[in-house]
Amino acid sequence: MHFEETVSATCVPPGNEDAGAADTAPIAGHGFTTNEVKAELDRIVGSPDFRASPRNRRFLEFVVLRTLTQPDSRISAYDVATQVFGRPDTFNPVKDPIVRIEAGKLRRDLETFYLKAGSRGRLRIEMPKGGYRAGFLPATPEPAASDCPPTASLSDDPMEELQRVLSSSDFPATARNRKFLDFVVRETLAGRADGITARTIGLRVLGRPASFNPNQDPIVRIEAGRLRRDLETYYLKSGHRNPLRISIPRGGYLPVFAKP
Repeated sequence: MHFEETVSATCVPPGNEDAGAADTAPIAGHGFTTNEVKAELDRIVGSPDFRASPRNRRFLEFVVLRTLTQPDSRISAYDVATQVFGRPDTFNPVKDPIVRIEAGKLRRDLETFYLKAGSRGRLRIEMPKGGYRAGFLPATPEPAASDCPPTASLSDDPMEELQRVLSSSDFPATARNRKFLDFVVRETLAGRADGITARTIGLRVLGRPASFNPNQDPIVRIEAGRLRRDLETYYLKSGHRNPLRISIPRGGYLPVFAKP
C-alpha cells in the first residue's frame, strides 16, 4: 500500500494540499522530517507484520497526517468516527465506543509490528493512550545477541510456564483474560478439556448469567482474540527464550503447549 495514493483519496484534511513544501524541514518538537515520518508510515502499512484491519490502517494514516499537517489541533473520537469509520454526523462517542475500542487494537498492532519487524529507521510511530494524535519517537536500537543475558535453566512444565506468563509485566492481558488463560490451562491439564466451551468460559470466567448464549453474545470469541494477541506480545517481548510456549489456536479455546 502506498501512502500518498491511499491517504490522498480518503484522509487528507482540507486546506493542506500544499503541505509538501515543508516535507524536508524538521517537525517542531520531534526532530524528524515529514518525509521521514511518511516513509515510516509507508513501511508499516505495507508490511505483512502489521496485522491491522484495512479500517485501522486508514485510522493510522489519518492520525499521522493530521498530526503532521495540524500539529496544534486536537483529534477527537468524533473526527475519527465520521472521517475514517463512516459514522453519521449524529455519532455520539459516549453511546458508541467504537473509536476507543479500535484505538486499543491499533496500539497493540503497532506494538506487535515493532516487536516483529524492528526499528530500521530513526523513528517509531505510536498513538499514546488518552488521545488519538500520533507520536514520533526515536527508534530504540535492537540489542546485539551478545547483549542478551543467558536464560537460566527453566522447566518445560506447563504449569510453571503458565506462572511465568501470568507473572510477567510483558503479558498485557487484563485481569479477566489472565483468569481466562489460567482456567483453560488448568482445565486441560486436569483432563477436563472436553468441558472447555464458549458457554463454560462465559459462565465460569467472564461472569455471564445462566441464560448466556454464545451464539448471541460474542464476548468469549472477542476476548479469546485479545488473549491470543497478548500471548503473542509476551513471547515476542520476553518469553522467546522460554522452553515452552502456550498458545490458543484460532477456532477453539483449548491451549496448546509447544517447544519453540
